[in-house]
Parts: sequence; structure tokens; C-alpha cells
Amino acid sequence: MTCDHQFQARLRAWNALPLRDRAIFASVRIDGLDYDEAARRHGCTAQDVEQVIVRVLIALMEAEDDAPP
Repeated sequence: MTCDHQFQARLRAWNALPLRDRAIFASVRIDGLDYDEAARRHGCTAQDVEQVIVRVLIALMEAEDDAPP
């Protein structure tokens, strides 16, 4: 699979995620917040943040697996 196909597959998967999941994921992975800080920012628990991170990572990995070669 080419890098372009991988990127496009991940982008489609990212755009299909709920906006809240994308915001929480970005708070941790881009803004560098820890789970407690992200939880406070988004009005949820650190466990909720952890579940979102896992859910997003799985969606992105599965998108790559499903992309055409």
C-alpha cells in the first residue's frame, strides 16, 4: 500500500469519528495534555479519555488494514 492510500484511509477514518472523540484525541496527542487534564477540558473522566484514545487508535489502525494495496 502506498503512503497516499494509507493517508487517505486514515483521513476517512478520522473524519468518520465523532467530533468529541477527535477533540479528546487531539487534546492528548497534539496539545500534550495528560488524561486528567483532557478529562477536565472535555467534562468527562480520565477513564473516558483512555477509552476514546483506544477507540481512535483502533479505528485508525483498522482503516490502514482496510485500505487498498
